[in-house]
Amino acid sequence: MGNFASNPRNLLSLAASLRGLANNSLCRGDQALCLLVAEALEKRAQWLAATTAEDGRHRADPELHKPVDMTI
Repeated sequence: MGNFASNPRNLLSLAASLRGLANNSLCRGDQALCLLVAEALEKRAQWLAATTAEDGRHRADPELHKPVDMTI
């Protein structure tokens, strides 16, 4: 899981899926849990993006420059 979790794009994709799941859930507890985890993943992705930008690794990694086709 280290490889998946170290890519901010993967974390944001998972967060978007969790937000969709929260929208479709009828249980308020499940909605709150999904939204809480989605927010945590988004914060983690933001932190990772900031640290990789400082390291200069984002320029060399073509995986980070793939376009994303997603409507949130």
